[in-house]
Amino acid sequence: MSRRLKCMLVSVVLAAAGTMLLAGDFLMPRWLCRGGEWEGPVTDHFDGTFFYNPEPSTLYKTSNLLQWLRERHTKGDYPTVTQLAHQPRLAPLVDGADWEITLVNHSTMLIRTAGLNILTDPIWSDYTSPVQGFGPRRHRPAGIAWEQLPRIDVCLLSHDHYDHFDADTLKRLALEHNPVFIVPLGLGGLVEYHCGEELRIIEADWWESVQHGNLRITLTPARHWSNRYRKTYTRNRSLWCGFYLQSPGGPSVYFVGDSARSGCFSQIRQRLGAPDVALIPIGAYKPDWIRNGHISPAEAVEAFQHLEARQAIACHFGTWQLANEGYQETLDDLARALRENKIPAGRFIAPDNGQTLRGTK
Repeated sequence: MSRRLKCMLVSVVLAAAGTMLLAGDFLMPRWLCRGGEWEGPVTDHFDGTFFYNPEPSTLYKTSNLLQWLRERHTKGDYPTVTQLAHQPRLAPLVDGADWEITLVNHSTMLIRTAGLNILTDPIWSDYTSPVQGFGPRRHRPAGIAWEQLPRIDVCLLSHDHYDHFDADTLKRLALEHNPVFIVPLGLGGLVEYHCGEELRIIEADWWESVQHGNLRITLTPARHWSNRYRKTYTRNRSLWCGFYLQSPGGPSVYFVGDSARSGCFSQIRQRLGAPDVALIPIGAYKPDWIRNGHISPAEAVEAFQHLEARQAIACHFGTWQLANEGYQETLDDLARALRENKIPAGRFIAPDNGQTLRGTK
């Protein structure tokens, strides 16, 4: 083969590869990695196109890619477990002053209060990814088998990241349970895209409330971000949030969602009151730069103190290794933070998947 022909073949291959990359960049955010979008008036956290955190966005030094790749060899141990130590113990009905919460996995919690069954950020898939078989894989089974779920009345979605918004699970939930989906601004269209348009979906902004039966659900600020593709123009097109649940004479339950260290915890305490129980993430915090969107166990304890919550339950750990810390390392860091702040271990529990906790207002 002549040198000229070789050069032509190389040029053709490079051109084809470039065309594929460009086509992928065009198709992926509109199809497989599609995100939500919002059109509305400018606010203190929306500029007319993109949402943003009112607080300064950089808390920690951002690592470059090469530094991050060097750090990956320091990942802690995340053992794979096939049999859980706990099995869910669900009461026939939870109402009045009582609450019941079961950790399914990661940020999927079954909250039972005010006579309702509520799921947060449901995911039963094996991989947190747009395509099963790729991405972070499951290390622990779901704490409640899908077939054992009670009838789900409400589904709360905090934002669009794959470990919180799992399209396959949401399709199945919509088909078999048809709950009310309560989501932050811009996420409703994404639910419709994956699950169909004949759904009950309510979009709301920070501090807005939705009434469902006797339960008032208020969307709360969080310091995070949204994106389902790698491009800047797809980032922060939908909002992120937490949820604060209240009912007359019943307990108040606060689900953080995902958040970095923030003044929003004190604001929530001031505006909505100290929650009876707070569901606080403790995982995905090493190396430090990842805490631009997450909190460490020590910062979770700090948030617990700012909230003045009676009880805290940890989430966002244990099932998928999304950062460098190990499973036991996460539990040890939480225990250390509680000791240093002289907080009894029973007030901030890190449950295993399938573990059911109960309390009364």
